[in-house]
Amino acid sequence: MSRTRKELNTNELQVGQQQSFDVPTTGSIDHDDFRDQFETVDTPNWKEQAKMLDFMEEPVTVRVHETENPNAEQLIQTSVNGVNQFFIRGEVQTVKRMFIEVLARARPENISTPEYVDGKGNRATRIVKTFGLKYPFSVIADRNPDGHAWLEGILREA
Repeated sequence: MSRTRKELNTNELQVGQQQSFDVPTTGSIDHDDFRDQFETVDTPNWKEQAKMLDFMEEPVTVRVHETENPNAEQLIQTSVNGVNQFFIRGEVQTVKRMFIEVLARARPENISTPEYVDGKGNRATRIVKTFGLKYPFSVIADRNPDGHAWLEGILREA
């Protein structure tokens, strides 16, 4: 039995997590305060890795959204391990999932530095990073029931 899923539009999903850092009004800034958090793994789980490699080879049907920006690329090149995949804005294409991951991770970060008054009445600066997709896209068809959660997980990552 084939289940048809509703189109998954990345514009309707949360992309990344907003990060902010308050710059102290006095003293110095510790470099470690800016570091991202990393998860360490002692030994690889080979069965899980093989399962993930198979998952990344599965076909997924997508459409990269068109844009009003006249300077935006109309032909988008992605590459995984030396294999290229091109996307044409507005066209529905079936590609391997690994290339969808490249699109989902193409997220430029915007940094703003608004001023505010801290609890002591001092002028202070906050550094705020926000993320968006460079190439918003819609997943038209993904036969794997785990595909939706996988994509949402990638988009939620900082």
